[in-house]
Amino acid sequence: MSNTVANLYADCTDDLGAPGAQVQVYDAIHAMITARNEVLRALPHKHRRMVGAWCFVDVFGPTDVDGQPGMVVPPHPHMGLQTVSWLVQGTVLHRDSIGTTALVEPGRVAVMSAGNGIAHSESSPANHGPVLHGAQLWVALPESARHGEHSFVLHEPAPVLDAAGLRARVFVGRLGSTLGSAAGTTALVGAELSPRSRMWPAGVVPLDPAFEHALVPLVGTVLVCGEEVHRGQAIYLGTDRNELALELSSDARVLLLGGVPFDEEIVMWWNFVARTHEEIERARTQWNAGGDPRFGEVSHYPGPERLRAPELPNLRLRPRGPR
Repeated sequence: MSNTVANLYADCTDDLGAPGAQVQVYDAIHAMITARNEVLRALPHKHRRMVGAWCFVDVFGPTDVDGQPGMVVPPHPHMGLQTVSWLVQGTVLHRDSIGTTALVEPGRVAVMSAGNGIAHSESSPANHGPVLHGAQLWVALPESARHGEHSFVLHEPAPVLDAAGLRARVFVGRLGSTLGSAAGTTALVGAELSPRSRMWPAGVVPLDPAFEHALVPLVGTVLVCGEEVHRGQAIYLGTDRNELALELSSDARVLLLGGVPFDEEIVMWWNFVARTHEEIERARTQWNAGGDPRFGEVSHYPGPERLRAPELPNLRLRPRGPR
C-alpha cells in the first residue's frame, strides 16, 4: 500500500533501547492513502517509531464498499522492506512488477519482499464483497537482506493457537508452540487475537521476553495491563514479558505485533526504507523517470495511473534509530 505522507518520521522521536516492560496507550493517526481511502496509522507515530522490525501499521475499514470501487491504489514502488497484508473482510487483488496476480483473502497473509526494488498495485476485484477491512504492515529489512531479490508469497491459511480463552491466528513467526505461515528476516511475531467464545473472553497468550510487543485493535476493545484500548488506538508493552493476560470484547479482533528491537538506523520516506538521504533521492529519481529495471512496471495493471514520488523536503533526511 502506498502512502501520501512522505516524511513519515517528521514528528517521531528515536525509540528508547531495551525498555523493559512498559504500558503506553496512544491514539492512531488518521491518514489518507489516496483521495478516497483513509486509514488509521499506528506506526510510525510520535510516541513509537518501530516495534521490532515492524515499521508501518495501517488499519483500513471496516468500510462499506457495496456498489463502489473499493480499494484503488495504482502502481507504486517499494525498497528495503517487506509488505505484510492481512484481511479481516473483503478481498484485494495484488499485481506486481515481477508478473504476479494474486487474490488476497481473509486468513491468508500476503508477504511481498521488495529487496532492492519492486512495484505493485492493490485494488478491490470487480466482484468484491460489501465490506473491506484489514491491515497493511511493513517490516524493515536488515542490512543483510535489504539489497536482496524481490518476491511475493500468498501463504496458506494461518495456523491457530488456542490459548486459555483466546484464539490467535499466527500469520508471521512463532507464538508459543505455533509456527506461523510466514517468517520474518529478523525475529518477529504477528498474530490476530479474538475470543474463543462470548462466555469466556479472557485469557493468556505466551510471549517471547526478548521481543518488544504492541497490540492494535482492528475492531472492538481489549483490556490489558489495566488499560482499555479501543479501535483507533494502540498499546506498546515493551519487552521482558513471558505472557500477557487480557480480556477482549465479544467482537474484538486485535493485532499482536512483536519482535527483537531493531538495532539499525534507517531512513524511512514515502514508500522507501533506506540508510541515507542519497539512497532515497536516487530511488525517487529512478521511479519517477519510469522504465528503470530496478522497480520495473506493473504492466498488467488495467489503467494508465502510476503514483509519482512526491518532492523531497528542502533538508537532508537523517537516519533514525534506537537510543
